[in-house]
Amino acid sequence: MRSVLVWLMVCSGSVFAPASSAAGSCQPAELFATDNTWVITGPDAQAAGQLHDDLEPFERQAAITIAQTGAEVTGSTLVDGVFWSATLQQIAYERARQFHLCVVDEPALHIAAEAMNRQFHQETALTFEYLPQGAPEADAILIAVPHIDIARFGDALMADSAARQRLLGGSVTTADHTLLLVAANRDLDIARQLVEQAGGSWAAATIDYGRRELVQT
Repeated sequence: MRSVLVWLMVCSGSVFAPASSAAGSCQPAELFATDNTWVITGPDAQAAGQLHDDLEPFERQAAITIAQTGAEVTGSTLVDGVFWSATLQQIAYERARQFHLCVVDEPALHIAAEAMNRQFHQETALTFEYLPQGAPEADAILIAVPHIDIARFGDALMADSAARQRLLGGSVTTADHTLLLVAANRDLDIARQLVEQAGGSWAAATIDYGRRELVQT
């Protein structure tokens, strides 16, 4: 089952703070993944209990899998993903983890994502490599907006066809309800409109710049 959530995230503060390496060779990056193989369409759907899973066994297994590729996991954040299912033509949900990584370069990040896909039977995984604003390779932005209700975000996504097609969805951290969006640079206005429709304050949003890759296996 394809994990669509993995398109989605951005964060602020401690959730997305780039890691540092004692050796000075760390390239901070993010990898978004789940072991979920169900499409959950609401709290009453089959397997909806997965939305209450803390994914701690998955977190431990994933850290081992990633370490075996040479990347270092410096932490992870539990999130609830909200995405548009083109197959079902409705909003769907899944619980996942955002892994904060230290990698030597972009190929190492790609290899780690491929390993996660194989280990947990996923078709896709999203990676994000932090880069300076204006860097030639920086094709994406990571947007974090505090105090977003997941149900209201789902309603806003359902009502916005441009956001469904271009952004596909987003995620909300379980600890502090921060909305996470990843978008192409050209889709900034679509992201801003979605945030406002979901009741968020664009003035409170934080943005990071970098390179994204949807790694397919």
